Amino acid sequence: MPVYIPSSEKNVYNFYLKRMCDEIKSVAESLYSMAAAQEKKETCEENEIENTTNLTVSGDGTWQKRGFSSLYGVSSLIGYSTGKVIDICVKSGVCQMCKLWETKLNSVEFEEWHENHVELGECQANHDQIFAVSFQRFKFVGFFNLRGKYYVGDGDSKTYTGVIQSKPYGDDFIIHKKECVGHVQKRMGKRLCDVVKNTTVETEIKTGKKAGQKRRSKSLGGKRKLTSKTILKLTVYYGLAIRRNCDSVKKMNDAIWATFLHYKSTNDDPQHHKCPAGADSWCEYQKALATTGIEDFHHDYEPFPDEVITAIEPIYEDLSKDELLQRCVGGFTQNNNESLNQLIWRISPKILASSPTIIEIAANAAACTFNEGYIALLAFLEEMKISVGPSAHEYVKTFDKSRILKTEEKAALQRKEARILRRMEQKDALDLANAAGTLLYGAGIDDSM
Repeated sequence: MPVYIPSSEKNVYNFYLKRMCDEIKSVAESLYSMAAAQEKKETCEENEIENTTNLTVSGDGTWQKRGFSSLYGVSSLIGYSTGKVIDICVKSGVCQMCKLWETKLNSVEFEEWHENHVELGECQANHDQIFAVSFQRFKFVGFFNLRGKYYVGDGDSKTYTGVIQSKPYGDDFIIHKKECVGHVQKRMGKRLCDVVKNTTVETEIKTGKKAGQKRRSKSLGGKRKLTSKTILKLTVYYGLAIRRNCDSVKKMNDAIWATFLHYKSTNDDPQHHKCPAGADSWCEYQKALATTGIEDFHHDYEPFPDEVITAIEPIYEDLSKDELLQRCVGGFTQNNNESLNQLIWRISPKILASSPTIIEIAANAAACTFNEGYIALLAFLEEMKISVGPSAHEYVKTFDKSRILKTEEKAALQRKEARILRRMEQKDALDLANAAGTLLYGAGIDDSM
């Protein structure tokens, strides 16, 4: 049952909650500063330069509820070399301080206050500027006057446009966008699903009570066409084409089209010239060409029908443009940001109503444990003047070791391949279930049995 808190006790609760938030934020800012220094050092070492102020950062926003309809949101910037959180910014759809000043909206005093309020990044309203504020904070002394020159983000152009328009480092400094390969890969899956969903054909019913009537049916779905398993396979191959060739736009382009031409090929018209050559190639045609010869070679799969080829070729043209692939050079991802996001909402579950103070505590606590492990929790307690003994230190060390071991096991390549294979088998089962449903409940079935 919910606990009733009298007004006086509620004020005491809010006081200590705010104090806890400030102390956790103080520890967090020092850890972000350390992460920024480490990111700068590793960036210099990777590029073999003595000094730099330009970093590559991955940014992502997460909302307490889906999309911009959410009242509260959190943005994170993570250094790409270290994989550590450099900054966290919590925003909301409303600002309580602005609401208190509503009675003085037209006064000179309000205009002066509001200008300072926004410039200092204290205003909690406006989701659109959440990343702009994070980029501006690099200029502060605590962040060593660093700048985010390369921004790794998803396909949300509104976020990137907001950062560009804010000009956090002046008119002459350009922030370059890099695409998250994972999100680019998802575009292929979505486009293929959409083309199956939206492409229909009218056929005439020849038997049964509805004979002569027109029936609309999907023309691209079904056996030997774009099934769920085939869409997943093409999506995975598209992502691999980018990841395995992320050092060159031309290599990415060739690898993407290799998949398309491979499944277009027939025994009479093989089109495997873009498939990788050699005995170790994934392409059976190229493997045979390098070993036994192709005189007696036959494809062990049926090519896509002409209507499928015609429908998906524009998708491959769009998703292999140089402008897009150029932003994929480097093979960057937002995986670290996604991991941080789920950690934030594990501390402050989305199913529970939370105040911005609670979400700020959760965001900073999640970021600190993400950077330094659970030993960061002891730093919070120390800042709050709460003493801990050796047992607590031993516990967090043991817990962190166990957590790292589990993470390494999950990240093993064999596990990843097994997950992909299992997912494909699930898609197969779904296709069979859909086919069985059509067979058992389709129009005219009773007449034909």
